[in-house]
Amino acid sequence: MGAIAGFTMAAAILGCGPPRTLSAVQRGEVVYRTNCASCHNRNPNLPGAIGPAIAGSPRALIEERVMHAAYPAGYHPQRGTHLMRPLPWLAPHIGDLTAYLDSVAVRH
Repeated sequence: MGAIAGFTMAAAILGCGPPRTLSAVQRGEVVYRTNCASCHNRNPNLPGAIGPAIAGSPRALIEERVMHAAYPAGYHPQRGTHLMRPLPWLAPHIGDLTAYLDSVAVRH
């Protein structure tokens, strides 16, 4: 019985417990920091070394860029480079990424 009590106490001290549920914005931040920040910037409101600032980008743009490395009809790119490659494994996370980028956008 002492071992169980010790484990329970250790779990409480270490913050172990049931997994927490992340919001769409939190999941999107994880996706962004893992897959986008290295080119675009850790702060999506600022341009990166390779990619432009993308905070507040509409879902249609995010989806076309992530899925096909293309642009929606009528969109004029911020940069003339075409270095981005499709990231199709992010398809299930487009909504989360859009939610995060919208949440951090600095509105003027």
